[in-house]
Amino acid sequence: MTEGESNQEEEYSIHWIEDVVNEVLERDVEEFRISSGKSSSGAIHIGFVRELIIGDVIKRELQRLGKNAKTMFVVDDFDPIRSIPGTVELSDEWMGTPYSDIPDSFGCCESFGAHWANELIETFDEFGLNPEVYWQSKLYDTPEMMDAVRTCLRETETIREIMIKYIAGGFTEDQRDEYIESMDSWYPASVICPVCGKLQAGGKGSIIPNRVTGYDPGTDMVSYECHACGHSATSLLSETRVKLSWRIDWVAKWYVLNVTCEPAGKDHSVKGGSYDTGLEMSRRIFGWQGPVKVPFEWIRIGGRDMSTSEGIVFTPKKFLEIAPPELYRFIVLRTEPTRAYNIQTDRIPDLVDEFERLERVYYGLEEADDDRRNLARLVYPLCVAGSVSEEYIPKLSFRFSVTTSQMVELLGEDVIMDRCREMLKKQYHLNEVPEAAMKMVPDRLRRAKNWALQFGSDRDRIEISDHVPADVISTLTDQDKQFLAAFDKVLESGALDDEEMQGAVFEKAREVDIKEKRAFLVLYRITISRKSGPRLGPFLNLLGNDWVSARIKSVLG
Repeated sequence: MTEGESNQEEEYSIHWIEDVVNEVLERDVEEFRISSGKSSSGAIHIGFVRELIIGDVIKRELQRLGKNAKTMFVVDDFDPIRSIPGTVELSDEWMGTPYSDIPDSFGCCESFGAHWANELIETFDEFGLNPEVYWQSKLYDTPEMMDAVRTCLRETETIREIMIKYIAGGFTEDQRDEYIESMDSWYPASVICPVCGKLQAGGKGSIIPNRVTGYDPGTDMVSYECHACGHSATSLLSETRVKLSWRIDWVAKWYVLNVTCEPAGKDHSVKGGSYDTGLEMSRRIFGWQGPVKVPFEWIRIGGRDMSTSEGIVFTPKKFLEIAPPELYRFIVLRTEPTRAYNIQTDRIPDLVDEFERLERVYYGLEEADDDRRNLARLVYPLCVAGSVSEEYIPKLSFRFSVTTSQMVELLGEDVIMDRCREMLKKQYHLNEVPEAAMKMVPDRLRRAKNWALQFGSDRDRIEISDHVPADVISTLTDQDKQFLAAFDKVLESGALDDEEMQGAVFEKAREVDIKEKRAFLVLYRITISRKSGPRLGPFLNLLGNDWVSARIKSVLG
C-alpha cells in the first residue's frame, strides 16, 4: 500500500471542490459545459466513474450557485480497435476497424462500441449521473465536426510544430531528428478505407494508420492510402470517412462541444502531456483557451491498476452488485482528485458503516465535532443520487444483512423481512419502521449477499444443510449433549434478546461444566457445520428459537 493509499478512511480532502469550482467560474460563459470521454474498447472499469463524478459535482455546485451548467459524456466509439481485451471474444479480422463498425457479438446493441458504452450508461441513474451523451462516430457526421477537421488539415504545419515541441522534447538529438523527418509528410487525420473498412493496419505495437497523404483546401480534396488492403484514392472530404488523430480529435471535440472544463487522468495531465498539447492547439488552431484542466489519479482495485485493454476490469455494474452507489460517490468526494485510492473489496462493510455514520451526522442523529458536521453538510448531499430526503431513512446494518441475506432460502422471505423490521426497530429505537426504510431492505440484502459470496471471508459465508451431518454428530460427547439439552430448555422458555441469548450459552456451559469455547463450537457445528461463524446470540435469534430447538432435538434423538 502506498503512502497515498494509507489511512484512507481517516483522510478527507474536500477543499478541492471549492478550488475547482472557483477556477471554472473565472470563465465568462452563458453555459458551463463539463465533459468526460472514454473509448468503448471493452468493459469500462469503475475507475472511470471517478471522472464522471468529479464532473457531476462541479456541475451541481455551479447549479447551486445559480449558474447554467451541464455535463457531457463523449463515447469514443470511432476509435479503431488496437488489441482484443482479454475479457472479449472477437476475431482478429476486426483489428483496425472502428468500434462503431464492429457488430455486437451479444446481439443487443448496434455495435461493439455501443455495447460497452451502454453497459456503463445503464448505471448512470443509480450513480446520480445524467450527462448528455455524444457518440464520436455520429459527431463526425455533423457539419461542425467536419469544419473542425478542415481547420486542422489547413493548419497541419502548426500542428506539426506543436507535436514536435511536446513529443520530441525529451528525445535525444538523433531521435528528435528522426521524428522531425517523419513529420515532414504527416497529416493530423486518417481515413476509414471504403474497401476494407479499416482505419489502420496492424495491432498494438505495430500500428500503421491510413494517414491522409495530402489535402487541397481549394478543392476540399483529400488523398490517402490504406495500409491494410493497399487501396489508395483522392476524394472529396465530404464524401470520405475521416478521423483526426487522437490528440487532435480531443481538441476538436472540445471546440465543437464548447467544453468549459474536463477532468482527465494522470496519464494525460502530466506537465507537457497530451492535455497541455491540446490546450496549445486550442489557442493556436481554434483561437480559444480550451477547457479548465482537472487532473485526477487512478482508482485501483485490490491494489491493482485497472485496464480495459489488459482485461483487469471491475465494472460499475459489478460495484452496484455489492455496494450502494452513494458509497462510491463518497469515496471519490472525500479524496482529493490528485490522490490515488485503492478500493479494498473486503472492507466494503466497514466503508458502508463509515458513510452511513456521516449520513447520521448530516441529519443530526450522531454526535460530531464542528469539522465533522461541516464535512457532512457539504459532502453528504453530493453523495446522494437524487434529491436529499427531508427526514432520515433508517438503514439496515450492512453486517447484519450479510448474515441475514443468506438465510432467505432457509427461513423464507416473509420471515426474513420480519426479522429485518424488528432489527430496524431495535437499531433505531422505533415503534414503527417507515415504509421507505422497508423498501430499501431488499436491495441491501441483495448487495450484502453478493458481497459475502464474492468477496467475504469464510466466516462471512454461511451455508446451512437440511440436516446436521453425521460426521458432526459423531464428534459430540455426552457432555456436549448435556449442554445442548440444557440450552434447549432456554429456547423453550421464550424469546431472549441478543445479549441474553449470548449470556445463556455461557450460563448453560458452566452448569454442565463444559468449557465455554466448546459450547460455542458445538452450537456452530450443529447449525453451520463450522467451528466459528457470526456472533452467536444474534445469529441464533435470526434462526429463531423454534428452528434452533428442532435442530438440537434432531441431534439428541
